[in-house]
Amino acid sequence: MWKMLSWVIFRMTKNSINIFYFFNTLKMKLKFLLAALFLCAVTAFTPRAGYESDVAGLLDNMYAGIDRTKTMQYTFFQKERMINGWNNAETFTKLNVAPLKVYLKTKTPEGGHIEVLYNDGERGGKALIKPNGFPYVNVKLHPTSKQMMGTQHHTILSIGFKKVKKIIQDAYKRAAAQNGVNQVFKVTGSTTYDGKDCYILQITDPTFAFTNYTVKAGQSLYDIARELNIAEYMIMERNKGIDDYFDIKTGQVIKIPTSYAAKTTLYIDKKTFLPIFQKMEDDKGLFEQYEMKGMKVNPMFSVAEFTEDWTDYGF
Repeated sequence: MWKMLSWVIFRMTKNSINIFYFFNTLKMKLKFLLAALFLCAVTAFTPRAGYESDVAGLLDNMYAGIDRTKTMQYTFFQKERMINGWNNAETFTKLNVAPLKVYLKTKTPEGGHIEVLYNDGERGGKALIKPNGFPYVNVKLHPTSKQMMGTQHHTILSIGFKKVKKIIQDAYKRAAAQNGVNQVFKVTGSTTYDGKDCYILQITDPTFAFTNYTVKAGQSLYDIARELNIAEYMIMERNKGIDDYFDIKTGQVIKIPTSYAAKTTLYIDKKTFLPIFQKMEDDKGLFEQYEMKGMKVNPMFSVAEFTEDWTDYGF
C-alpha cells in the first residue's frame, strides 16, 4: 500500500510541479548549504588541548586566531605616552587584512571626527584624510609622514594583530633560548572584558634595558624597530634631539630598548583567541594601552566600503 501511495504522490507531483523550478530551488538550497559550511570552516576550530596551563598551546591558538581573521570591525581605544603628554583616542575601525584596506573615524576633543581611508597600492601609497579643521579639504599623506605620526606610536600600516603576533613570537623565542619561558610567560587567570571571557597572559622581561646601537646606512627608526621587534616611538623618546623617525644618520650611536616592553598584559578572548586588550609597560610605567571593543570577526564588507564614495563617510 505504501508503495502504491508513494507512486500516486509521485505521479501527482510530477504532473503539477514545474521541473525547472524544482531543480532551480534545489540548486539555491545547495548554495546556501555550501555557504553555511564555508562560514563554519572559517570561524570554527578546535583549540589545542591543555592551553589553560600550557603557554605554548595558548599562544598557538592565539596565532591561529589571528591568522584566521581576514576582516574586522571594532572601536579602538588607545592610550599612548607621548613626549609631551598622553594620546587618548577613540576610533571606529573597519579593516581588511590582505590586501590592506582601512577605514578609520576618530573622535576629536571638540566633538567632531577625523576620517582616514587607506588602500594598499592606491593613491601612491598615501592615505586619504578628511580633517576636522584646517585646511578643511581632503588631504593625502603617507602613513609614515611626520603629519600622521606626530601624535601617535604606530602607523596605519601596522593596524590589526599581525604586529603584536610578531612581537610575542620574538619574545617567546628569546625566552625559550634561555630556558626562561615559565618565568617570562604566565597565564595568571581569567577576566571578563567587553562581555567576553578572556585569559590573562602576562609577559615579563627581567632583562629589559637600554643599550647602544649604531645606525646602519639607510636606516630609519622604523627599520630598526622592525628588524629588532622593538617600539620605534620608545627609541625616539629616549634619544633627545631625534625629532622624527627619519632624523638619524649612518654611524650615529643611539639608545634602543632590548625588547618591546618590560611587561606586557594581554586579554585573549577564549572564543576567538584574539588579544583584544593589550597593555605594554617599560621602566617608566605605562607606555601604551590598546583596547578593541565591540569586535566583529570576519564581517562581510562591500567593496565600496573602502572607497570615499561610501554614503556613510564624509569625504
